[in-house]
Amino acid sequence: MLRPPPNAYLKRWNRWEDVRPRNWGRPSRLPPIMANPAWQPEAVEGLRAGKPTVLVTVLRSAGSAPRGGGAKIWINETQTWGTIGGGHLEYQAIALAREILASTVAPQRKIQRYALGPSLGQCCGGVVWLAFERLDAGDLAWCNEVEAALEQRRSVIRRVPFNDADPVQIHLSEQAAAGFNVDEARWDDDQGVLEDRIMAASLTVVVCGAGHVGRAIINVLGTLPVNVVWLDPRDDLWPEQVPANVQCLQGDAEDVRDLPNDACWLVLTHNHALDLEIVQEIMARKSFRFLGLIGSATKKARFVSRLRRQFPEAMVARMQCPIGLVKTSSKLPEVIAVSAVAQLLSLD
Repeated sequence: MLRPPPNAYLKRWNRWEDVRPRNWGRPSRLPPIMANPAWQPEAVEGLRAGKPTVLVTVLRSAGSAPRGGGAKIWINETQTWGTIGGGHLEYQAIALAREILASTVAPQRKIQRYALGPSLGQCCGGVVWLAFERLDAGDLAWCNEVEAALEQRRSVIRRVPFNDADPVQIHLSEQAAAGFNVDEARWDDDQGVLEDRIMAASLTVVVCGAGHVGRAIINVLGTLPVNVVWLDPRDDLWPEQVPANVQCLQGDAEDVRDLPNDACWLVLTHNHALDLEIVQEIMARKSFRFLGLIGSATKKARFVSRLRRQFPEAMVARMQCPIGLVKTSSKLPEVIAVSAVAQLLSLD
């Protein structure tokens, strides 16, 4: 989901730009964030607008299947959000969901089994069980609970009874996502209850720099289950809309201390001196998971020479420069972005 950048930017004076003498101070915390692609705020907005919606969740699978338990697609009369793996399976699920929406006698909740064979035009060979839930305005209470939890980076367990019409129950959980796996589902056969775990993203990526490469990286990260902080000292580069999992932070190296530990850092600002200060602050103050610096062999050599005077060799060696999993001669921002994000994915 795209949204306007939050009003709670951290606005502060910085020495890198001497034409904007503004200092609004520093709020006590970053604004809320939502980083679970299975949860679709647009679909919930449709419910608020009075449009019934069917939520389809992969309950479980056996053998080869396109998506695992917990994957979701939201379906109303005219739109869909999310995916359970595409193909004819998803086509059939959408068709059944719209039959449920159109019917006055169809059950509000049902489970359907699909064999991924020739009859579905798929050759995966596995079996998938899908849980269908018809949602209306009466479901907004638990939807609001889930959204409030995710915005505060809390995980949720959603218990949905399928043997009766009892309401959905929401329980907060301390379990965070394991890497990029933010959803899972379990089926309690004895009670006929779906236990749907919607987990808060555990990985934070800090992108330092809002130039052409930074924007390209944000476009990729905006589709992934990660918390993203986008840091730049300038105030005129933010796009009109940013993904829902991105927080825009106007600041410089001094703001590193306020950002999470164990984050992945991509340092690629417009100013090499600022890059160095940010890297120095990260090494001095943070237990980082990954530290990548955009640049040439010459830039790396100069940075390493400076950093070795301050930090242990083992720490300096952890800095990756240049960034990217794939060696390429292309300098297209989009190519660099894909390679850089692939490097982060390889950490999972």
